[in-house]
Amino acid sequence: MLPVTIDQLVTAPHDVVAEDPAQLRARRMRAVRAVASAATDSDDCGMLLEALGLRPEEGIGEPPAPRSGN
Repeated sequence: MLPVTIDQLVTAPHDVVAEDPAQLRARRMRAVRAVASAATDSDDCGMLLEALGLRPEEGIGEPPAPRSGN
């Protein structure tokens, strides 16, 4: 395996600018719902969401369509 150089790293999710905004919203909604389903209680959920830079309201609404198989 080749070593990873600093120019190959993405430092934060918001550094990725090529993603379609609708896909980004769907991905964030899935993440919020996944955290909520795994949290032990509301305090745990809030702490996990905050640590991930997500907001609870991002999980509200119609669930996104299933992801494609790519």
